[in-house]
Amino acid sequence: MKDRIGDWPYDVKKSGGKTIIHFYPKGENLKHPDTPKFTLVLDKEDLKKLTKLG
Repeated sequence: MKDRIGDWPYDVKKSGGKTIIHFYPKGENLKHPDTPKFTLVLDKEDLKKLTKLG
């Protein structure tokens, strides 16, 4: 089961000092539910900016 942010399923992995977040389609009975809808690749500076938003 994938975690959710704002009703969007996502998973996270780290690679080469960057955080990669894949967001997947939301809904039921999807044709390709495991194909990422969009991907964010964040470095340490990007993560600092995001923490300031909260």
